[in-house]
Amino acid sequence: MSINHYFVVSHVLYNQFDPFFAGRGKRVTELECVSSQANEVHTHKTELNQAIQELESTLKKKEEEIERLKQEIDSARELQTQRNSLTQKLQEVEIRNKELEGQLSDLEQRLEKSQNEQETFRNNLKTLLEILDGKIFELTELRDNLAKLTECS
Repeated sequence: MSINHYFVVSHVLYNQFDPFFAGRGKRVTELECVSSQANEVHTHKTELNQAIQELESTLKKKEEEIERLKQEIDSARELQTQRNSLTQKLQEVEIRNKELEGQLSDLEQRLEKSQNEQETFRNNLKTLLEILDGKIFELTELRDNLAKLTECS
């Protein structure tokens, strides 16, 4: 076989496989492009996963804050209930205090009236005792005078 024969065979083979290899080169370029896109998708997916984790963390913090605020609301409601109860008790105590002040005022007036009556009674008693003392003195003088008269007679 001659070199020409080999040359012709190789040329035939080249022409036969050239479209195949040319297609393969195009396919390799397409696969490289797809691979590049896959890397971009992977990067984008990683970024999305990171964003999701950040959002989940933010959501968890917000849920915790909501729970804390609910507890504060419950506590505020309980404090409001206690405040209302204490306000009502205070009003009741103020009403009772006014009643007691009224009773105290009445008792003070009665005491003052009683003291005035007692002072009047003492003054009247003193006057009566003075009158009785005078009458006793008069009676003693009368007895002494009667005794002298009886002695003289």
